Amino acid sequence: MNAPREMLDPAAYDKIWRPYLEAETLPPWCYTSPEWYALEVERLFMKSWNLIGHASRIPEPGDYFTLDFSGIPLIVLRDRDGTVRAFANSCRHRGTQMLGGEGNCKSGIKCPYHGWVYAPDGRLTGAPGMEDCHDFDKAKWGLKAVRLEKWGGFLFATFDPETVPLAEWLGDAAQYAKPYGIDRLKVTRREVYDVRCNWKLYAENFKDNSHIKTVHVNTLYRQVLNYTGPLQYLGERGEWYGAFLPHEGTRTILDGVGKDESAPGVKGFPAIHEFANGAIEAGSFYPSIYPGTCIGMCIDSAWFLEILPRGPDRMTLAVNLCFHEETVARPDFEEIADLYYKRMAIAVPEDNEANENMQIGLSSAHSRPGRMGHMELAVSHMNQAWVAKVLGQPFTRRLEGVYSVV
Repeated sequence: MNAPREMLDPAAYDKIWRPYLEAETLPPWCYTSPEWYALEVERLFMKSWNLIGHASRIPEPGDYFTLDFSGIPLIVLRDRDGTVRAFANSCRHRGTQMLGGEGNCKSGIKCPYHGWVYAPDGRLTGAPGMEDCHDFDKAKWGLKAVRLEKWGGFLFATFDPETVPLAEWLGDAAQYAKPYGIDRLKVTRREVYDVRCNWKLYAENFKDNSHIKTVHVNTLYRQVLNYTGPLQYLGERGEWYGAFLPHEGTRTILDGVGKDESAPGVKGFPAIHEFANGAIEAGSFYPSIYPGTCIGMCIDSAWFLEILPRGPDRMTLAVNLCFHEETVARPDFEEIADLYYKRMAIAVPEDNEANENMQIGLSSAHSRPGRMGHMELAVSHMNQAWVAKVLGQPFTRRLEGVYSVV
């Protein structure tokens, strides 16, 4: 299905605003068109808070990692005072990318082209070859800072000075997340994948309950029947939409799959102390923070997806598994944590293949919008929020949880 000449014509999206049991999916061009993707970069990513990693990845002064977010290369580091900062990964002299991968730059960041040197707080400390330049003030030529804020250890960046503070963006998601100990989580495993699909497909998949009994029929589906109550959709304030699933035990180990038979009876870690004190009903919290942040918070662990768009049909996926610092300090941590790692190693490739197959189908000239099923309410909500932002139209959240353009 070809995109209309004017992709910003609201009439092209009329059917996504209907109540979800009457609604249609996004037009296929929203997943395949370079022009639509460029609008998303401009109107979604550049003006939103985007998850770019976790502070526990850079625990020591000078530790850094780099990433490319929608074509913008970034350095994320902890300076000598312990403050986490983000900078454009571009020398202020001639624009050279300075760092790659991850490491430690406590002694400074040196440009490989002409040797300019920057302190970890971004100040320019050395500029060889500029000694005779007129009116050259090193204080004015530090690294370009990128606005960064933290939620617990989660690091969010925005590229627009007008974006509201992160706390306002998160809204009431923060209160639902508090019992999961997010201030004391540490990433203990991070796996990176190159996935040939549009970023929205992965964000939708995170909230699509109906695919579990097909894509994960022999793995996750064994565990999804342990509900102790109905799925509760949440999100009255802020730029997010989520769900709480009440259940017993953990949902981050697959029963009977990948279990170490030499350690019979191992059932995973106990609930973190915030849950142990009976703060809230036991279960898992799954917030999707717009535009593409996906986090799963469980009674004994957490996991999150770094979704890094690389164009309309490709993305980098980093799957991070986290545990409370008290859990990480246990002498048996590595042994038991391996059960959690095995769960992700099985389930994530299944999702990767499913999303790549959807991308292939959506790229067909015969592809058309589909219909939403009864377990795709959250997908409908996300579609509406994304399109409203790209079209530049306000939207309101109805009491029944459906967004509508006003």
